[in-house]
Amino acid sequence: MGRFDRRARTGMLVGTLAMFFALDVAFLLSMAGMPFVADSLGQAIIDVLPGFISIPLIEALHQWAKILLVVGVVALFLIDGAATGLLAASPRQRTRVLLGVGLLPWLAAFVLARLFSSQRIEPVTSLIDAAVGAAVFLGALAFILPSALERSADTEPASPGRRRALLGTAAIAAAIAIVSLPLSRVAAIGSGGLGNVTAAARRLRTRAEIAPADPAVDALPGITPRITANEDHYTVDTTLVKPRVLIDEWRLEIKGLVESPFSLTYDQLLDLEAVEQLHTLECISNYVGGDLISTALWTGVPLRDLLDRAQVKPGAYDVAFTSVDGYTDSIPIAKAMEDRTLVAYLMNGKTVPQDHGYPARMLVPNIYGMKNVKWIRTIEVVNYDFIGYWQQQGWSDAAPVNTNARIDLPSRNIRWTGGAITVAGIAFAGARGISKVELSSDGAKTWAPASLEAPIGALAWTRWRFDWTPTGAGPAKIIVRATDGTGNAETPIGRPPYPDGATGYDSLDVTIQRG
Repeated sequence: MGRFDRRARTGMLVGTLAMFFALDVAFLLSMAGMPFVADSLGQAIIDVLPGFISIPLIEALHQWAKILLVVGVVALFLIDGAATGLLAASPRQRTRVLLGVGLLPWLAAFVLARLFSSQRIEPVTSLIDAAVGAAVFLGALAFILPSALERSADTEPASPGRRRALLGTAAIAAAIAIVSLPLSRVAAIGSGGLGNVTAAARRLRTRAEIAPADPAVDALPGITPRITANEDHYTVDTTLVKPRVLIDEWRLEIKGLVESPFSLTYDQLLDLEAVEQLHTLECISNYVGGDLISTALWTGVPLRDLLDRAQVKPGAYDVAFTSVDGYTDSIPIAKAMEDRTLVAYLMNGKTVPQDHGYPARMLVPNIYGMKNVKWIRTIEVVNYDFIGYWQQQGWSDAAPVNTNARIDLPSRNIRWTGGAITVAGIAFAGARGISKVELSSDGAKTWAPASLEAPIGALAWTRWRFDWTPTGAGPAKIIVRATDGTGNAETPIGRPPYPDGATGYDSLDVTIQRG
């Protein structure tokens, strides 16, 4: 029994290592444009989960939800690797069962993605990634396990027939990948670029006027930059596998309740008159004081120009947007006709990065980011209240940005010499703007106004600073609240993001130490 245990442990260890190596290879292939097999399976799980399960998970885990999902899927692969190694080490197990268990996660990732995530995951490239991974796993197991068993205390030899079966199945999987390669788009995707390339508008109608920075605010260590770099801009998606668009095949369709539907190629979109716009985006799942908020300089075509060209018919109610990956949302027709609602294709002087919607995305003032659809494919005018992806899960349809303020500095532990301590941060209220930011250090009994930096744009956040003098050493709580441009202060009532966005005052607990 002891010798069997050692043999079983050896098989499990080798199987786990072989699976780890196979996942490494599959991940490297994903760098060339193929969906990583663990992401494919994870995406299928996301798309099949009903809202009453997915929403509580997102609420509880926030950004960790996707990370933990991928980690869980990878763990399932490794467990399967250990189980396959255990079966391979046992001469009593049938080879057919061994091969079935070994291929199970790779087949499941491909098949389930086809069944539940067909709009998000390209079939041929996902097949190649899964086939190569399976081939590497079975091949590694066939080569490593016999030597490992021979070195163990168990003298029972490995089955040559079983090794041939593993290698034969690995060869078939590799052949599938090789045959599929010419049918895939991976070569074109790899050479086509995925945004984030320096570019300029061909016909710029309006250039953004950027107010100068306040040096006293700009020099503060830890203050949020006025404009967020592309690589630092927050991203939240419904997908683990980002759409990879072939630019020469992409078309933007304007259709529905219009007299003259039409479509635009990417080149034709770039030929239209464009405007620059400084625009802050905030995720509706951002918690009070959270970092799911960013500002960029966007360039794009006013949606109104496209709708005027299409000639909207009477009775229009909503404009519905559909992403390349099937994600949907909508805005009222009146919102669509606002001059600051854009189809954006440049972000901070570069083509929109893949993570942010390459080749084009929507930008809509005064509403949360979920309705600013990325990877836009169709714009459809409809005569009814269109219910999008997140609205079907119970999230807000109107989704106006709640007035909010955030404290960026100081740190929680402060060494105090007796002077004033600088407190600073950002405030945002969408298109309403910010008229006032106030701070309290006595439990919201009294409030004092902060100084505001001129916002860089009408749709951007406002940075603020306040010189606070503590009453003495020890613990203290700093509370901030903002008032929007219409005179309405943010509510002190704390609510979680679901379904209308978080509310309540941001606060910072600090410890003052003399010295």
